[in-house]
Amino acid sequence: MAKLMRSLYTRKGREKNGLVPVEGIRFVSEALSAARRGVTAVEALFYEAGFNEKGPEQQALLEAAGTAARQIFCCSPSVFRQLTSTETPQGIAAAVTRPVFPQHSSCGREFYLVVDRVQDPGNLGTMIRTAAAAGVDGVLCLKGTVDPFNPKALRATMGAVFRVPITFYSGSQELLEELSGRGCRLIAADIDGEQYHFEANYSGCIGIVVGNEGQGIDPGLLSAAAVRVRIPLALGVESLNAAVACGILLYEAVRFRHLEGTALSGPAP
Repeated sequence: MAKLMRSLYTRKGREKNGLVPVEGIRFVSEALSAARRGVTAVEALFYEAGFNEKGPEQQALLEAAGTAARQIFCCSPSVFRQLTSTETPQGIAAAVTRPVFPQHSSCGREFYLVVDRVQDPGNLGTMIRTAAAAGVDGVLCLKGTVDPFNPKALRATMGAVFRVPITFYSGSQELLEELSGRGCRLIAADIDGEQYHFEANYSGCIGIVVGNEGQGIDPGLLSAAAVRVRIPLALGVESLNAAVACGILLYEAVRFRHLEGTALSGPAP
């Protein structure tokens, strides 16, 4: 199992085994919670000798693992360090299956994040974490986007991969056909957009599109957008970090949809 765990830090190993590595107290706790919801399965859990003596949080985590993990291994400090990729491991790690979420019927108000070829794993992980916090119904990634289960991307999600579905598409046409069938409009982040982001209508079923850090959104996908929005920048500033722009747009949509819901429901009695 130790050899298998080490192999999960490569894309080939993750794809071959259908497993991903998680490390640290918070991340393993998220994985165990997801396993109880049926979203993932904890195939193997590893902890460093003495971990359970560090405090009540560590003891509770191992007790929870006892009912959720299929196999549990206590490792010497030297072996445990070989199983992890972080410089200062917290003494616990696990090999878990890729998350699978239940399918839900369309309600006409789905809220998606569309990621087009974002390359930096830290950016993608932060975007997934932000999307989960904003309550999106799914993160839709186009071919060319970095693997969200890359260890650096995983760490940046802070466990959000267990809270929001992530789907990959082979090309923009496949994505567009699926979203069109759901009646979804695309709202694309574009430095030359015709509207400011706070002027757009975010009602109904929408997909907010954020593109590659250097090249932006693929022209075919950009042309399919119902509206292109730009975020105002100070004179001389060319662009924002992709994850920052993503957060601004997602939470503008959250604000708009919250106010829209309040208006539709009327004043409180």
